[in-house]
Amino acid sequence: MEWVQAHGFDPRGVWAAVPGPGSAMPEGVCAFAQQLTDLARAHPDTGVIITTACDQMRRAADAAAGSDSRVLLFNLPATWQTPAARWLYHHEVERLGRFLVRLGGRPPTAAALETVLRDCDRRRQQLREILPQASARRAAELLMDFFDDGHVAGQAPAAPAPGTPLALVGGPLLRSQLELFDAVESVGGRVALNATEPGERCLLPPLPPRRADQTALAFLADHYFDHSVDVFHRPNSRLYAWLGPRLAERRVRGIVLWVRVGCDLWRAEAASLRQAFGLPMLMLDEHEPRGVGPRDLTRLCAFVESLR
Repeated sequence: MEWVQAHGFDPRGVWAAVPGPGSAMPEGVCAFAQQLTDLARAHPDTGVIITTACDQMRRAADAAAGSDSRVLLFNLPATWQTPAARWLYHHEVERLGRFLVRLGGRPPTAAALETVLRDCDRRRQQLREILPQASARRAAELLMDFFDDGHVAGQAPAAPAPGTPLALVGGPLLRSQLELFDAVESVGGRVALNATEPGERCLLPPLPPRRADQTALAFLADHYFDHSVDVFHRPNSRLYAWLGPRLAERRVRGIVLWVRVGCDLWRAEAASLRQAFGLPMLMLDEHEPRGVGPRDLTRLCAFVESLR
């Protein structure tokens, strides 16, 4: 976000902007990846950055790009424990900068990047202070607003509701699907931890002190690289190290695993999550463009009831 903004562009997240599902979906294609392709085609004047978080995203980038020079596939290393992986990530950030310049951006000075970096860090801190005061749905909206355009609302109406504390874990959640939080509360539950995208696990921690020999760009790249928490990493131990303390701190009683149809990464993680944390789990397949269908609402109700 900071690197894009420092080049003079308006960074926007895709969660609030993807179009609704079309009339036909190719068999075996992730709906979110297909929607990204449709989004790129619907905005021919907008630069589009897609990462290699999974094979479906790679194919979406191939389909969206073709000979289109405004689509960039950012090679995100799955491994993270080696100097080579860090080196690759740094070079991809630099390649992203050259891509932004080709689109008409201006290379930022070190001072300009430092200013943007500190401003984003300040807004993240504001958001961290607001989130505990908000209801689960309102907190999800605040996070989505921030990852959409960097905006942080000044207040958080609607206090957290009572109910059995649950963790919502999984992949991309769209604005049209935020009714899921209401559905959980309607059956006596409460999302105490939102670990979807863009949920709490996508929110970077505060910036540490910068070393004297570290450039502003290297400092920024290292911070993102060191605090990326996702299922696609190999090993993905950082995901479990992030989840563990938060599940305990918020006294979570069960996990709702939000899995998009066709997402093998999150689906394969179900058994490992159960084993790691010893918590009951309900897997919800995302197949409703809006809210939660009657079948899933019944399953949610039975799951929350069993936790009592």
